[in-house]
Amino acid sequence: MPTLAQLAESTAAHLLPQPGYDKIFAEQFTYIAGPNNAWVLDVVEPDVDWARDESRRRGLPLVEWWLGWSTPPGIDDELRERGLVPDEDAPVLTGMTCSTEPPTAPRVEVRPLETTQQYLAALSVDWTVWNVPDAERERRLATEVDRFDANRSAGTVHHWAAYEDEAPVGFGRAIDMAEGVALMGGAVLPSARGRGVYRALVHARWEHAAARGTPLLVVQAGRMSAPILASLGFESHGEIRLYADRL
Repeated sequence: MPTLAQLAESTAAHLLPQPGYDKIFAEQFTYIAGPNNAWVLDVVEPDVDWARDESRRRGLPLVEWWLGWSTPPGIDDELRERGLVPDEDAPVLTGMTCSTEPPTAPRVEVRPLETTQQYLAALSVDWTVWNVPDAERERRLATEVDRFDANRSAGTVHHWAAYEDEAPVGFGRAIDMAEGVALMGGAVLPSARGRGVYRALVHARWEHAAARGTPLLVVQAGRMSAPILASLGFESHGEIRLYADRL
């Protein structure tokens, strides 16, 4: 049974199976291939050449290395020497967990996304917050529809949206784990911030975790969300450094 710290440090390794993702567990690291890029975590000894070859074989243009607080010293320097650079979007994340019910915002309406139309409308919130260009949105559109349908069938990936006047203003994703639920993405439009939307989305995912009998939330939080989550009762276990290898 993994500890809370282990779940927070190596979240992706503990996610239940989801369509489009393959995991390879080796003694030196865990390699996860997704539809758009690959992740390497639980790194004891890096094998950059192997990760590059495997990712190229799968047609993946990016490998992200996740170095947590259990990573042996010197590996950061070794990756830098091989040409890897800190991730430009999120060079450092904070591994956090929450095992008590976080506060909610009862005046904010949050609903699970059950149709493709609902999902795409709410996903536009996420893309707007992260400045995804129009051309990239068009490229992803068909893939996102297929992923939503596959995830809905598999039953391990879940999505919610927060609404104001029936328009989505917040988006949240969660992926089931054996021990809890991982928060894997959340965004609130700038115009809707400061009114409890993010808090309500976190609470909706807590309710999902509790309903399935695993009242635990796990997250690897960015610099903006980590302070908010701490104020909601999340415990910080340490920092995770991300290095990008663009092939």
